[in-house]
Amino acid sequence: MIETKGGIRKKLLPIVILPIILLSCLITVIGVSLFYGFYTQSIRNELISTTDTLIDCLDFAIGGDYQYENEMLFKGDLNITDSTMLLRIKEQSGIDITFFWNDLRIMTTIEDEYGISAVGTKAANRVKEVVLRQGQSFSSKDLSINGRKYIGYYVPLKNTGGEIVGMIFAGKQKGLVYDKITEVIIWFATFSAIMIVISVFITLKFSSNMIADINSINHFLKAISEGNLRSTLGNRVVNRKDEIGSIGIYALKMRDNLQKLIERDALTELYNRRSCNTMLSAISQRNELYCVVMCDIDFFKKVNDTYGHDAGDYVLQEVSDLIKKNVSEYGFASRWGGEEFLLVYKLRYEDTVARTRQLRQSILDHDFTYEKTKMDITMTFGVADGTEFIRYENVIKKADEKLYVGKNNGRNQVVA
Repeated sequence: MIETKGGIRKKLLPIVILPIILLSCLITVIGVSLFYGFYTQSIRNELISTTDTLIDCLDFAIGGDYQYENEMLFKGDLNITDSTMLLRIKEQSGIDITFFWNDLRIMTTIEDEYGISAVGTKAANRVKEVVLRQGQSFSSKDLSINGRKYIGYYVPLKNTGGEIVGMIFAGKQKGLVYDKITEVIIWFATFSAIMIVISVFITLKFSSNMIADINSINHFLKAISEGNLRSTLGNRVVNRKDEIGSIGIYALKMRDNLQKLIERDALTELYNRRSCNTMLSAISQRNELYCVVMCDIDFFKKVNDTYGHDAGDYVLQEVSDLIKKNVSEYGFASRWGGEEFLLVYKLRYEDTVARTRQLRQSILDHDFTYEKTKMDITMTFGVADGTEFIRYENVIKKADEKLYVGKNNGRNQVVA
């Protein structure tokens, strides 16, 4: 393994802390944005409720139409030019209220920074267009009134016949929103600082095990890169409930997939010809008991030509499944090429012949139905005893010769 200079813990700390800082900043930005949106929407709902309640109370308590005479606002015969109620609303909720006659402010709680009332000033043109001319409500998160920024809501003031005679405005200063946002930022900053301290502590405390497990994965991947696909990874790594454990699991899956790519046929998932030769060579060198069966699907070209290659692939997969079940723990099987298979049984010759005959019958009895089309599938087998020859290549050649004897004698048979 390549040795590195410097402590991994020192490198690990900024790796751990920097994402936390960036994540905290991101969360703060998103959180503040969401909070601003939710809070301003809550304020808007509060402003709508306030104006609706104010109009309903006036209509319920006082009959008649609105009139403005001699700088006084009347509803019916009652003079309602009294800001006491509006000031109470502001004291209790922080909401500024304004009554307009047409576009002129005639009663308001809004004052500039010097305490001068906004009475006598006029509404903006965009407000007049929407509220007075179109008769619709108007809301905005960015209103400038008398030198102050507001979140505000305007609603038409109508007489009995539906005539629009003015407006009612309810708004909150944006400074109150900014105060709340400041509180949120302070909360997020405090939380982030606490998380950084905890992260440093945890990193220092548990980095030893982490580094050991990283080194285990490093050694495992090094072995895989050198072609050792039989290498294993310790249970402690794969049992971790974190990203390192996931990396370990994925590394094992990568090894298994590499084994499949190198050793297995992609379609049938049987061993391929190369890996079969390797395993047969090992069996032969150890002088183990074995027999070889060479077999192929009868008239397979006709299946492809008649039903299509997808149907042919289906037949190959079904046959392979039957072969796997038959060979089972007694040996192994490979796709030798095309529709041809080579089976290796670690059994006596008589037992191998018996199992091969069972396999021939199971294929004959199997229901090969593809897209509602039933196909008659048979196979021909040639069996050779591994003890008859020193070289396994000669055993394969003998089995292949017997296979062609069966092909020439009518197929769908076991030649032993």
